[in-house]
Amino acid sequence: MDARAAKQALRAELKARRAALTPRELQVAGDAAARLITQLPEWKQAKTVCLYASFGGELPTDALLALALLEGKRLLLPRVTNKTTLVLHEVADLGALRPSRLGIREPKASAPCAAPAEAGLILVPGLGFDGAGRRLGFGGGFYDRLLAKPPRKTFLLGHAHAFQVLSRLPEEAHDLKVKAVVTPQGVIRCRAR
Repeated sequence: MDARAAKQALRAELKARRAALTPRELQVAGDAAARLITQLPEWKQAKTVCLYASFGGELPTDALLALALLEGKRLLLPRVTNKTTLVLHEVADLGALRPSRLGIREPKASAPCAAPAEAGLILVPGLGFDGAGRRLGFGGGFYDRLLAKPPRKTFLLGHAHAFQVLSRLPEEAHDLKVKAVVTPQGVIRCRAR
């Protein structure tokens, strides 16, 4: 099986496992992951963080978004500008987020834009991760394109349920790698291969 077909099979399996979680399980998991993230030295050092507004079975990010603002961090969130591109915008008020065509809360187009290199930490969603930092996204390539040339000083942190961390993911040349993955159970520092 080639990498693309293997990824499709994994996506279906991981989406089904996430869909089986109850709202309460999601909330507890999201809060636990947020507590771990805010204790990371990379979080504490970052004056600007790029997070995302969770949807579906993703670990909830609402608590983390609020904590970033409460701690006085500059908060960046992505917005889909067309069918294939993410642009980062500064967010000072979570109440100003609006649902996109996909139902994901995102900043208004009029919010100030920012570059990925401005963030000390970028929280990266995914359907799967492995210990070498490989990431399995939804297949649209949004984050792969946004971070095609990851800023050297920016800490890329995967964000997932523990069952989404696999022993090894199939890899293609364009795939984004993260430096660590946080789950509700702990932080996994990725080893380079």
